[in-house]
Amino acid sequence: MEFLDNLEFFATYKVLLVLFGLAILVATYLPRFLSSYPVSMPMILLALGLISSLIPLDIDLEFMYSKTNVLETVTEIAVIIALMEAGLKIDRLFGWKSWRIPWRLLGITMILTILLIWLAGWWIGGLVPATALLLGAVTAPTDPVLAGDIQVGGPNKGAKDEESGKDEDEPNRPEDEVRFSLTSEAGLNDGLAFPFTYLAIFVAGTGFSQELVWSWLATHVIYKIAVGLAIGYFGGRFAGKYLLSVSAYSDFSKTISGLASLALTLMLYGIAELLAGYGFIAVFVGALALRRLDPGHLHHANLHLFIEKAQRIMTSGLILTFGMIIGLGFLAEITAIEVVIALVIVFLIRPLSGMVGLIGSGLPKKEIGAISFLGLRGIGSLYYFYYAINIQEFEGQQAVLNILMLTILFSIVIHGFLAPIIMKKLDSGTARLD
Repeated sequence: MEFLDNLEFFATYKVLLVLFGLAILVATYLPRFLSSYPVSMPMILLALGLISSLIPLDIDLEFMYSKTNVLETVTEIAVIIALMEAGLKIDRLFGWKSWRIPWRLLGITMILTILLIWLAGWWIGGLVPATALLLGAVTAPTDPVLAGDIQVGGPNKGAKDEESGKDEDEPNRPEDEVRFSLTSEAGLNDGLAFPFTYLAIFVAGTGFSQELVWSWLATHVIYKIAVGLAIGYFGGRFAGKYLLSVSAYSDFSKTISGLASLALTLMLYGIAELLAGYGFIAVFVGALALRRLDPGHLHHANLHLFIEKAQRIMTSGLILTFGMIIGLGFLAEITAIEVVIALVIVFLIRPLSGMVGLIGSGLPKKEIGAISFLGLRGIGSLYYFYYAINIQEFEGQQAVLNILMLTILFSIVIHGFLAPIIMKKLDSGTARLD
């Protein structure tokens, strides 16, 4: 019997290899064909995962609870790669005025989102305050992994579009205010949501106190953010001076610059974490610091191209797996309250928080509406969840996971359907930024 069980395992493994290979092909070739249709690449991968769940595979859904360390690591890698990819493709140089929209989204929208989700989880969902705070902290960030289709196109893509009118490999996606805001928000808020995840962990473990708040502010807000910013800025500039000094025209230089982007991602993250800082912030800020050096250099495109491919591989595998998990019945025992909270997060809390944060921003109403609505929830939320429960057990944490899975599902389907329509309308009536 043990021999037959082993045969079943290897059959499942080989089928999964085929499915993951197909998912990577979908993620590689479909985006350029989907830009004119109300469907996104994550939607296709989700559908592929749902269909794949019909194949009789030996997959036990208990791994969602028994393999939490593995799931934390896999989602962690996906997020840091997505953060580097997001940072490398932003053309706009850093500035307090030019980045005024992201500051509003981080300082007002994200905080308000956490507060409202906390209240919804506590009052509507019946979660204890610490668990409701965990739900708010992990669900608030806009996800860099799933948001690629509504982000800026890549290094100097805006300039290229203005000169040639099109790009052979990517849809026409100039760096307009909506795409820039969603890209920069997704890059920064994944790190800035971490303090609130820690706060939920501490409250669940020791209870709320004044001493806890001061310790949390000093260590998990001020120190960790400062370390992440410092490692990212100086690490990105140091790496950039070397990488951009190499000729951009040889095949060898293109190869090593691509690999260097992945190496830089891992090193910045690892160093920041070893120094007890926020690695997510270090990776995104490092990408921005590198991008700031000689912005027109051809190596920026090479650096971005490699990490973009790595990000697509991770995204395709994770969304395929997500679809299979849903198809196999993970959400079979969800409650009506959990469905209501997930819908409230997608349709009410995020849009309302976004519009409040952008009051007085000077943006047209259509752009405010687009930025407020298109805050995708995704893989980053799963990472925060598994990170938290691997440190501290939460009362009612299964309900949090159910709501997260539902929110991600709704986000993939609803945003995937509406985002192309919204962005197409904006592109037809919005002038490019200078």
